[in-house]
Amino acid sequence: MKADNLLDAEVFGENEDEIGSVENVLVTQDNKIAAIIAQVGGLWDIGDTHVLVPWEEVELHDDGVRVPVTEDNADDYGLFDAEEYISQQDLSRTQQVEDDVEAGTGVWKLTDLLDDYATVGDGIGYGYIDNILFSRQGEVQAVIVETGADFGAGTYAYPFYGYGYGWNPGQTAYYTQYNEDEVGDMESFDFDQYEGLLDD
Repeated sequence: MKADNLLDAEVFGENEDEIGSVENVLVTQDNKIAAIIAQVGGLWDIGDTHVLVPWEEVELHDDGVRVPVTEDNADDYGLFDAEEYISQQDLSRTQQVEDDVEAGTGVWKLTDLLDDYATVGDGIGYGYIDNILFSRQGEVQAVIVETGADFGAGTYAYPFYGYGYGWNPGQTAYYTQYNEDEVGDMESFDFDQYEGLLDD
């Protein structure tokens, strides 16, 4: 599954009603999805609210994700209740959830890596992170890099090794672990293989 299919995916409740959308995804240090952050409740009396749903409680469907959040239990999925995942910052200065929260120790947000610069060799500018591929179990498989004109302006997939191997949260660039000659020999990535949310 592709990160851009998961971000902004429709969120459905237990009665198959659409209750919101995915705002962000939290990933652990061992490269597995820990939870989703969703904005839900627009039709409920509680109004729009952000919830954190553990990945093991999320069901994937071709048209979005299903979560066990209801109007009655939304407080049980409070955004800041799971401090091992995220911590609260000064909310008065921010509007969007990706700016409202910072990841806890050993956890990063999907939006931390997407659109970061990608480099090769000794920090040579190569392109930017266009997408991230996950297995059905929520494990990061690869990053998709959209290369710059100096490298032929293509799209390429690279294994994602995680912390200490090319990228850490807070860095502004992803190091592909390849040199200029190696990336020149790679074949372009075929996005047609990854059309649906569940396609892997």
